[in-house]
Amino acid sequence: MSITEVLYTLIIWFPFALVEFLFVLFKKILDEPGLAVIAVSICINTLLLPIYTVADRWQHEERLAQKRMKPKLDEIRAVFKGDERQMIINTYYRHMRYSPLYALRSSVGLVLQIPFFFAAYQFLSHSPTLAGSSFYFLQNLGEADHLLTIRGFSINIMPLVMTLINVVSAMVYAKDMGNREKAQLYGMALVFLVLLYNSPSGLVLYWTCNNIFSLGKNLASAVLKRPSWALQIITTIAGLALAAGALLGRFRLDRYAFLIAGLGFGIIAAPFAWKWCMKKAQRFHAPEKDLRLLFFSSCAALFLLMGALIPLQVMASEASDFAEPLRYVIRTLAQSFTACVLVPGVIWAFANEGIRKMLAAGSAMLALLALICMFALSASYGVMTNGFKIEQPELISRAFPLWVNAAALAAAAVVPAVFLLVKQHKILAGVYNAVTIAIVTMSIITAVELGTELNALQQTTTVLDGGGSTPPPPQSADALSLPATVFPFTATGVNTFIMFIDRAMGAALNMALDEAPELREQYDGFVWYPNSLSFGNSTLGGLLPIYGGYDYTPLELNAHSGELLSDKANEALTLLPKVFGEVGARVSITDPSMTNMRFVSDLAVFKDIPNVTVQNLDGRFNKQYMDAFHLEEGSFLESFDFDILFRYTLFRISIPLLRYGIHYKGIWWRDSAANAFGRGLTEYSSLYYLGSLCAVDNGTDTFSMFFNETTHEQGAFTKEGQLSPSPISFPAEDIDRFGSEDSAEYMYTFIAALKAVAAWLADLRALGVYDNTRIIIVSDHGASFSKDLFEGTGMSGFNPLLMVKDFGACGPLSVSPVFMTNADVPSIVTQDMRDPKNPHRGTSLSRPFRNSDPLQVVGLISSTPSKHGPYLLNLSGVRPLIGRDIFKAASWGEWESVQ
Repeated sequence: MSITEVLYTLIIWFPFALVEFLFVLFKKILDEPGLAVIAVSICINTLLLPIYTVADRWQHEERLAQKRMKPKLDEIRAVFKGDERQMIINTYYRHMRYSPLYALRSSVGLVLQIPFFFAAYQFLSHSPTLAGSSFYFLQNLGEADHLLTIRGFSINIMPLVMTLINVVSAMVYAKDMGNREKAQLYGMALVFLVLLYNSPSGLVLYWTCNNIFSLGKNLASAVLKRPSWALQIITTIAGLALAAGALLGRFRLDRYAFLIAGLGFGIIAAPFAWKWCMKKAQRFHAPEKDLRLLFFSSCAALFLLMGALIPLQVMASEASDFAEPLRYVIRTLAQSFTACVLVPGVIWAFANEGIRKMLAAGSAMLALLALICMFALSASYGVMTNGFKIEQPELISRAFPLWVNAAALAAAAVVPAVFLLVKQHKILAGVYNAVTIAIVTMSIITAVELGTELNALQQTTTVLDGGGSTPPPPQSADALSLPATVFPFTATGVNTFIMFIDRAMGAALNMALDEAPELREQYDGFVWYPNSLSFGNSTLGGLLPIYGGYDYTPLELNAHSGELLSDKANEALTLLPKVFGEVGARVSITDPSMTNMRFVSDLAVFKDIPNVTVQNLDGRFNKQYMDAFHLEEGSFLESFDFDILFRYTLFRISIPLLRYGIHYKGIWWRDSAANAFGRGLTEYSSLYYLGSLCAVDNGTDTFSMFFNETTHEQGAFTKEGQLSPSPISFPAEDIDRFGSEDSAEYMYTFIAALKAVAAWLADLRALGVYDNTRIIIVSDHGASFSKDLFEGTGMSGFNPLLMVKDFGACGPLSVSPVFMTNADVPSIVTQDMRDPKNPHRGTSLSRPFRNSDPLQVVGLISSTPSKHGPYLLNLSGVRPLIGRDIFKAASWGEWESVQ
């Protein structure tokens, strides 16, 4: 992270995030981008009004001091010269208890506007929501207004209106000032005219509203005796309008109506609550140094919790999902420092004694609430994608009852209050200092775990072959330093190929075939089993049965409670390589997942199996793909959302009642976010170039296991199936056809993967080995999809893709109604062997599936391996499958809790 990025985070990031959050909020409420811009301007100026008021007071005090000292200073300057004059002036300043630095305080208001100006400029100039949006006479808020055209020359009117309002505001504000100060204000108005003349009209609208607010503030200060009353009346009206609109259904709020109504009533009550708190603060006496110690001790604990511990825990659990983890840590540390220390510190500097008492107490309560929510109120919300989208967001709102939220708030308020009432400020500050030390210790331990994960990742280019040799890793992760043939195919024997595609939903193939009907012919000889079941809705619960069969379903894993989970996982993954390798087939494996019950591949698990070659492809084709499609090298890292971790930390430290709103359907209150290009490229490029890694010979039979996660990384593919490093917006008709924007993202990712597989199938035909190859395309689990085929059971996550092409099969893709599970894969690939056995347990792999067998799918408390073990999977519930049509609601029993 460069110095420029650090400075940006410390100065611009916080106002940018605030502007973005408010814009998305009001866009959601008002459903009108132009009104949202106006609302953002009003909110930002209202929030800054107390600081502007203090700055104006300082400026007024500065003018009075200068006016009071002017006669004496003029006398000194008339009599003395040179160093003697400056020495006497300095002595006079000390006598008057004045410092020349006080003059800088008069510029605070302007200085505070600079970060917000750059934040608004950056956000509103590049907002995809404003691009193409109209607002009354403004045809496109994403471009300059061009309201007047004379002889083909366009004139932008909005910047001129903005400047006029700015000049009038300056005239009102500077009526008692000198000519020099007036000239500065008018000069600034002209500077903004030049800067914003050709800017998007949405940005000019924002700054025009700022100037109108400033003009209203100046007029209120000049005309009204109690301008604070006018502000209270205006905020009360705004609060009433917000509450009434939410309760009467005037806003598009989904399930946020009561939250917004509560915000409206909170705005109404805020002035009265403020007065009450200030009265209490005046009666409370404490040394300022103790209050300062408590305030910054609380801020420090919160800063390290959000900036270090939580991000490190997330990255340690899924190190492979983050490009340059150190960059994430530094960015999140800087963001947390800004939000938890720098911004509160600025507010502290502007606050008077009464407000500082409230800040000290509030920070102590907020820090305690964060600790309670983080450590006592954490919960499992099901599968969360690499893009930080929770696939079943309804689990968030059901995780804790309302009384738990109330209890957490009460505890966070009462405990610090007791310490403060008995005047034990130092003890409470000491407690937070101890908590800070504990957080630092936990962060260091977690950082070591992360380092271990990263070291494992650095070794993923290792290649193990059947002879036991281990060539050195390539010099570059992007270089194609691979053996000439990764997947050999025999022309004289038979080939068996298992293609695992993570999170490919079976039922989604219906719509994919409607969108790309040519796939029916391209998948020549395949049979699709839509009525297929996975025993889990995440990789953790659904992958092992694919390679190990029914001996390794989640409930079967837990039945062998005396065995380590990691050993059972390795058994499942090595089962088929052992079976095929020991009969002389050449076995090829790439990017194996869940070895040692971790997502990081440990190739050494396969080293003692004869005739096996195993290696990792992920990331090896990135550069080749980017060069082929003329993508800039920096777009790989730019596609990662380096701000997402901070938003996720807010989710973790908030009361459960607010978490659904913070997650906000996986959007996290972003107007536009980086997509999954980096992660999608890493996976898709391996699939895209798969044909070039296959070669034909006259050797022995082959068996291959290819792992790929393209369909797990939705959001980076355009309608044309191309990877895009820029955020993608889908037209309204696509969103309506697929049911949601998330489903549109998934569908186009799914189709891109299917087309890449179809291209590989064409390569096999060209090589002449299509007919003597059995191919199984399978996934570990499904996904949430708005328009699935389920009768309201919410079980689309348990519906994996399962397609089979047998030897010599031909004809367009056919559909079979036969009930299957992905645990049937071992029996499918070994059906030509004589009584194949599980080499670890001695059970038969060819046993037919019995309709009478009881089947149960499981819910896991987490999709992260580190949350389980060492012997058992931690289950949140089980659900029996009563019938054999998984799409019928009658086929499913109720979820049963697991003790």
